[in-house]
Amino acid sequence: MMPNKTSEMRNLYFQQSQYSVEPVEPDIPLFLQWPSKGYFERLKPDADLLQKALNPETDNKDKTVSEQIFGNEIKQQYIGLKHMANLFYERCKLNKQHIQDIDHRHLDIQEKKFGAEINRTPENVKRLTSLEGQLLQLEQARRDEELAFWKDTVELREKLFENSIDYRAAKHRESIFSDVEADYGK
Repeated sequence: MMPNKTSEMRNLYFQQSQYSVEPVEPDIPLFLQWPSKGYFERLKPDADLLQKALNPETDNKDKTVSEQIFGNEIKQQYIGLKHMANLFYERCKLNKQHIQDIDHRHLDIQEKKFGAEINRTPENVKRLTSLEGQLLQLEQARRDEELAFWKDTVELREKLFENSIDYRAAKHRESIFSDVEADYGK
């Protein structure tokens, strides 16, 4: 019988890859298991939040009635707020990286422009004009990034505040009910 080369190649690939053949953690669904290296590692906090949102709490023995009634709602709203905060953080981080990249390129072009200004030759005049155009493009890119950042975060910030109000209202309902529950128990 001939050896199965395809299977051997597949196993070799997955041994060297960041993706594994076997699930890393058997209790977590495959779509929540992120590779340990690479860009997806940045999304791990949201994957953990999704795992918490999908797993309802079953231990209600030591909880008060108010915690049993409002606890899951409060937990889900908290997870939603945390998720939105993660999204906002990621967008802020991306904005910072874009601005730093633009600033770095701007500084690099300014250095080249300075060198072209010092050496006044006919070919450097064309180069100087080109570098000035690139500086204008980078300034426009910076303005575009700042506007895109504002547009991307407006809706997210509004949702964050709306959901925080809902979360606070749920916590307030739970506290009122627990106060009544405590008074009734006396």
